[in-house]
Amino acid sequence: MPSSGIIDLAIGLTFVFAVTAAFASAVTELIARLIGLRAAYLLTGLRELVDSGGVSTDLGRAESDYQLMRGLLQGSTSPGAALAPAAADPIAQAIPAAPSVTGALLGGPILSSQGMVGQITSRQLTIMPAKRPGRLHRMKTWQAGGVWRQRRSLPSYISARSFGEAVLDLLQPDAAEQITMVTIRRNIDALPAGLPFKESLQALASNAPYDVNRFRALVEHWYGDHMDRVSGWYKRHVAIITVVVGAILVVLLNINALTIGRTLYTQSAVSAAISTVAANGGKCPAGQYRQACLEDLQSQLSAAAAVGLPIGWGTVRDCTAPKAHCNWMDERGIFSQHGNSFWQLVLVLIGFLIMIIALVPGAQTWFGLLSKLGGLRSAGPKPSAAEN
Repeated sequence: MPSSGIIDLAIGLTFVFAVTAAFASAVTELIARLIGLRAAYLLTGLRELVDSGGVSTDLGRAESDYQLMRGLLQGSTSPGAALAPAAADPIAQAIPAAPSVTGALLGGPILSSQGMVGQITSRQLTIMPAKRPGRLHRMKTWQAGGVWRQRRSLPSYISARSFGEAVLDLLQPDAAEQITMVTIRRNIDALPAGLPFKESLQALASNAPYDVNRFRALVEHWYGDHMDRVSGWYKRHVAIITVVVGAILVVLLNINALTIGRTLYTQSAVSAAISTVAANGGKCPAGQYRQACLEDLQSQLSAAAAVGLPIGWGTVRDCTAPKAHCNWMDERGIFSQHGNSFWQLVLVLIGFLIMIIALVPGAQTWFGLLSKLGGLRSAGPKPSAAEN
């Protein structure tokens, strides 16, 4: 079994990695909420699933899109009638256009108020087509408060069951008529040509020729599988934000992996104290408010610095001697008063880079490893076999 000194060193570094990653993740979550990132990706994923690349979605006209789509299926509305009023000129009216399927689904009675206060039509937000899948769709607004304010008020989750019910509601324009697969196929065929929504529903309907419940289940699975991919897009975006936020925190707080590792290795008292702090600390429990989480992480970093861990831009030990001649860069540890300042700067940058790379696995991974190392430390050395 490794010696207690090596275990304390591993615990100390793992603790610093875990708390820094958790702090960066908590700040990232606050940023994501501020800019309504989850809602933006939900709308992006929904548009990628059901709309064509040339159609924009005006949430303020979602209910109109719903009524226009139902009228289209009943044969009472032509695609050209779905043009916005601003475009109602003789030339524009001659161009066939269909309502946004995203708007039609969100404007229906099932999704129009799900996961939000009020109705979707009160959100003055227009979603423009994206240039390629996986990218956030460009959004614009004409109401005070801007795009972020509008996105924050939108739902960040729509269940597969709700989506399936919304699709069936859209495909049944006549409430008095009993819904059957014959009705569903007829209404799917009435949708405008070229829509991914129409082509996908035709394929799903062919796999459920007689059973409406099976068709509903296939629609739900289709939506769920696509939203799993959207979740992957969101996680990649959030990971980039976390790395950027973590890099800023690492530099601002001077969290240098090489300096911290050297201190833990050479000063056993600091290493043992950090192990104690790590044993008392932990990740934010589920459901805890983010502000309380940030305060808890900050207190853990402060406790680590108080026991001697080199965190922050304080004066390094070499420059605390009475006759030391150090400039500001020497005092911060960026350069060295003994010469070789270039290599000292390289080591500082490498230490920062190690910390930033350590953010990639995430706080959960590091806290899990910290728990295992803590159990290894508390177990102690394996007792020798008793002599007979």
